[in-house]
Amino acid sequence: MRASERLAWAAGVVAPAPGQRVLEVGCGHGVLVDLLAGRPGAGPLVAVDRSATMVAAATRRNRAAIEAGRVSLQTATLATADLLEHSFDVVVSFDVRAFWTPPAPEWDVVRRVLAPGGRVLVAFSVMGPGADEAIRTAVRRVAGERGFAEHAVHRAATAPTPSAAIELRPTPDG
Repeated sequence: MRASERLAWAAGVVAPAPGQRVLEVGCGHGVLVDLLAGRPGAGPLVAVDRSATMVAAATRRNRAAIEAGRVSLQTATLATADLLEHSFDVVVSFDVRAFWTPPAPEWDVVRRVLAPGGRVLVAFSVMGPGADEAIRTAVRRVAGERGFAEHAVHRAATAPTPSAAIELRPTPDG
């Protein structure tokens, strides 16, 4: 099955270095998991989604990577996921509103599991004029309250709607 233009773009933005550990929040059907796990030198990837139906679909799509030990999937919210023994170099989400809708406790978990020097990518579909700036402002606000700052903004004219991703990193005093 072919990946959507927006998720293929997101995989290129994430672009983990070989061996980097990745956490995808809200993995849905597992398309981004598949794209990231298929990269040369892909490190371990953990993906969570609160929907058992979506995790079942992601499991079917990524069976070979799961059996090879490169991917693990969990049916859980980020707050309830079993991540105690994990740290991640990259945390990524696509269209997961919890990252910009207060109170956004997901940022507390991200803060706990993000490895030193790690980064977070909050990607989303731009559904209308000005939507990207409204989401960007909201992400900066809720992430800033947890000690994260915007590092870069990525945009693409993907079909059927444009996409954007806000890259954040912990602040030194956060």
